Amino acid sequence: MVGDANERYNVEEFDVPLRMAVLKDLDRFDSEFFTIHAKQAAAMDPRIKLLLEVSYEAILDAGINPIDIQGSNTGVFVASCDGAAGAIGTRSRPLEKINMYGMLGSVSSMMANRLSYTFNFTGPSYVVDTACSSSFVALQQALLSIRAGICDAAIVASAHTHHDPVGSHCFHQLKMTSPDGKCKVFDASADGYVRSEAAVAIYICKKQVAKRTYGTLIHASINNDGYTEQGITFPSEVGQENAIRQVYTETGISPLEVDYIEAHGTGTKVGDPQEMSTITKIFCEGRAGPLLIGSVKSNMGHPEPVAGLCAIAKNLWNYRIILRNYRGKKGSKSLTTCSRRPMRFWEVTQ
Repeated sequence: MVGDANERYNVEEFDVPLRMAVLKDLDRFDSEFFTIHAKQAAAMDPRIKLLLEVSYEAILDAGINPIDIQGSNTGVFVASCDGAAGAIGTRSRPLEKINMYGMLGSVSSMMANRLSYTFNFTGPSYVVDTACSSSFVALQQALLSIRAGICDAAIVASAHTHHDPVGSHCFHQLKMTSPDGKCKVFDASADGYVRSEAAVAIYICKKQVAKRTYGTLIHASINNDGYTEQGITFPSEVGQENAIRQVYTETGISPLEVDYIEAHGTGTKVGDPQEMSTITKIFCEGRAGPLLIGSVKSNMGHPEPVAGLCAIAKNLWNYRIILRNYRGKKGSKSLTTCSRRPMRFWEVTQ
């Protein structure tokens, strides 16, 4: 799924990796179908167009006619970070070529509000930005809103594209991205991740009214690392452990009941060891059998705010079948931290 970053910008002009996973045919959008004027669509952030398309598909896939839920108390929770794509609508154009549609088509709030407007949903509608965890936090907000009766159902969606090289340039300077365009998840040769574009939407509602069910969302919980001496971008093992333990405590489920973990696993030198150490502490002690671990970034790169939804989609679509991970030359030492050690897998597992 990884392609050439030159499809978005001239790589030679910037210090960025050549490889990047890009979506095709972003210029193909049926504005008439969504009752959007052509001039307005031309100035619209491509992510909003993608969100409209995948949200419509998610509703249909849930066994629902979009017409039947017009005016319903359906919430829209959109995950987003890095507003560089919005520059297409306004900032990257000469002032004389900017019209009123540019603002309406690029402001971040419209990523959610446009969906509510188009589908005539009256529930809460807002954008969540917590960087790479954005879509998981959006999902958690949707879950809480449905449980509290704030909305009856929800669209949780995210889309991410890379039209501005500034983000890639900065991430590369921070040594977060891999020079060769491979996410070597949980491997000793890990040297960063490859950026990718993606768009995902899911429709969630109470189980008793669902027409088509892919999976059940039991619980979700969030926290924050607070202050760490290593810096604001350094992952906190303590913070991760607290968040995971909180979920299992609140649900009454034992970590030993878990057979497979879809990890964050980006293939970075700092992040992977921290995460594996957390997994080992919580899921390994007292375990009688192996624990399977995977990461969608090994399959498609890191779609940043869409990462959580991509991880969910990967596992819901491939029910009882787990896609293989990147197979490196040497496994990370962090994989051997307990006698019943976490186990990666390189072949499709059923």
